[in-house]
This record gives sequence, structure tokens and C-alpha cells, in this order.
Amino acid sequence: MDAILKALQAASPDLAEVDRTVEHFITRARDVHRAAEVVIIEGPPSIVEAIDRIAEASSGLSEVMQRMVKDAHAAETSERMEHSATASVRERRLYRAVSEFRLQARGVLGNAD
Repeated sequence: MDAILKALQAASPDLAEVDRTVEHFITRARDVHRAAEVVIIEGPPSIVEAIDRIAEASSGLSEVMQRMVKDAHAAETSERMEHSATASVRERRLYRAVSEFRLQARGVLGNAD
């Protein structure tokens, strides 16, 4: 996600690079979703709730990034600053959700130092 956002920040984004980073992101997101399914099946309810928060935050960030990519392809810049600000807020929300998951997972695994 960081690579996509960085590529979109350029005054004139390299659309081929944007598309490559989007493809890479999609592949990695599928891997994460498969891993999350294992955690949902095998993990305690507290971890499932943390996974749900990550999924919600990730979905929110993906939504705004999709709009940004679409706008970049259409050379539409009128909402660029607004989308960037929204992406920044949603990115922080996602990182907080991931951090919370890590803490909970460490506790479940007995590594909560």
C-alpha cells in the first residue's frame, strides 16, 4: 500500500509503475487474507475481533486507493488532496489495527513481554 500511495503522490504518476504496484498489492493481500482465514478458524475470539478490525481498516484504505488509481488513469486531479488526506487517516487506522493484533497475538502465544 505504501508503494501505491508513494507512486500516486508524484505530480505526474507513472501509470505503469502504479499498475505494477497495484498488482503486487493484490497478490500480497490475497496471501494475507488466506493467513487471516487460518487465524479465524484456529484462533481465540479476541484474535478474530482483531482480524476483523484489520480487514475493516484495510478495506477502507483500499477503497480510497482505488479511487486514487482511477483518477490517476483519468488524469483527474480535482480530488487528489482530499483523497491523499483520507488515505493518510485510513493508513494510520490500519497500522493501529495491525499493532493491536500483534500485541494480542503475542499474548495468546505467550510472548507478551
